Amino acid sequence: MKIKTLMKLKKNYQIVFENGEKLIVDEDTIVNNKLLPGMDVDNISLIKKEVEKNKLYDKAIRFASYGKSENQMIKYLNEHGMQNTYEMIQRLKRDKVINDWQLIAYLKRQGYSYQKLLSKLQHYELDSEQIDKALEDYDESYALKKAFAVALKKYANEQYPKKNEKIYRNLVSQGFSEEKVQSLMRI
Repeated sequence: MKIKTLMKLKKNYQIVFENGEKLIVDEDTIVNNKLLPGMDVDNISLIKKEVEKNKLYDKAIRFASYGKSENQMIKYLNEHGMQNTYEMIQRLKRDKVINDWQLIAYLKRQGYSYQKLLSKLQHYELDSEQIDKALEDYDESYALKKAFAVALKKYANEQYPKKNEKIYRNLVSQGFSEEKVQSLMRI
């Protein structure tokens, strides 16, 4: 089939074929397939598949914008009907949309206790090797001191015996070990 016209819409392009069939495509599809008016197209279904793939890529970018791991992205793509996710994952990595090590570094800077960090890493469905590597050099003492300072401000108006109890419970409930909290508070 020959392409009769190629018309720019707001965001995409409309291709009209000589038989009257119309197809809405994105710019990437036009560039990748070098589509021009008067050109013969052998298989429209391949163009349609590429358009669907590009739509899924855009959805994946929106999904990843909330901070997702590679395993979560693979699961998301599988749920949306993509069986072979390797190329899409590589493209997302190449475009710096997903990066597990950046995600791990971000989580480590959040000031979580060791237990809470472990829980967060598992929530993001990271591989056990990545989790072990992230936790092997994690020092929660800085996070504990930061949480202690926040708790001191939070309970500044409390009286002495209740104040220490509330600070202690607050820190332990955040997942910090009782020994480290007691050591910091000198109890």
